[in-house]
Amino acid sequence: MKLQNRRFEVMALVGALVISGCGKSEEGGTTSSSPIPSMVTIAKATLPSALESSAVGKMPFFKMATTVDSNLEELKNRLFSLGPTDFMYRLKMVDERLDSLADAITKCEGTATQTVNPPAVATGFSFPMEFACVQTVDAASLGVSDFKVYFGKSGGYWYVAELQTNAGFESSDGEPPTMGVLSKINETGADMEVFQISVEQVSGTYHSSVTHIKADQTNGVFELSSASSANQTQTISPGANFTGVGCGVSMKTNGTNVYASGSFSQMTSCPATATVCADAATLSDSLGACGSLTSISTLGLERADVSGNQAKSLVVDRTWVSGI
Repeated sequence: MKLQNRRFEVMALVGALVISGCGKSEEGGTTSSSPIPSMVTIAKATLPSALESSAVGKMPFFKMATTVDSNLEELKNRLFSLGPTDFMYRLKMVDERLDSLADAITKCEGTATQTVNPPAVATGFSFPMEFACVQTVDAASLGVSDFKVYFGKSGGYWYVAELQTNAGFESSDGEPPTMGVLSKINETGADMEVFQISVEQVSGTYHSSVTHIKADQTNGVFELSSASSANQTQTISPGANFTGVGCGVSMKTNGTNVYASGSFSQMTSCPATATVCADAATLSDSLGACGSLTSISTLGLERADVSGNQAKSLVVDRTWVSGI
């Protein structure tokens, strides 16, 4: 399953591209570096290497001291290792896609944007976006029926949405994943806010996983919240589990310490809420040292907060971007 995901992403990146939006089209030509700052660079600047995904980092994943809290192990294994819920790998793929679209993005810069509002995929979700152009990725041969990248720049921020729908979505085929990445990126690379949203149909019911990320290079702070409407037993063909830490967790780090709180599980019955405070370099216990890290600004997500129907509306139906 992991190899399938990676193969799909690499092939999609080099697939034929058909540009639309802003009344512009482009064939051939050279590609320069994207004017949109790298999301991986922003995240890595604020994320301790002990929590860095093996998909984008140089150090071997999870080669840590045996004193690592079991709850942080769960968080690392579900959100910071290769697989369908590895957000850093997904950001890396979006970065590479944007770099391949550098010429189109540069031409779009300065074009008037229009405000669009994605459906509320979770309780408290509100993420107005500004788009001017759209890029269609021709990836039908890869099992993707609709793959588009929307972007625009307004008020000193780039707004990017990458939306992909698996051609077998309605038949519960989960490879490649049906998902969206919604991003708001400071033009200087100082900060960003990102939502990663996956949606799958399981036994006729739509389920979604939502991960909310904020990274602030200026203050050296990284925040993350994640939950899923599904549990570990609700998997889709060929058996991939897209639930993440489904019961709901939130995390914040300042590079010195890591604080996390929530139900660190994707099982059917969620455990009681637990809290963790750890040293950022070793992920060993550092009780009492987290101070203001206990105040987290990403959505406080729990399983009941996530809406599979709204996620399907955002990623698959896409009426919210029909005017772009």
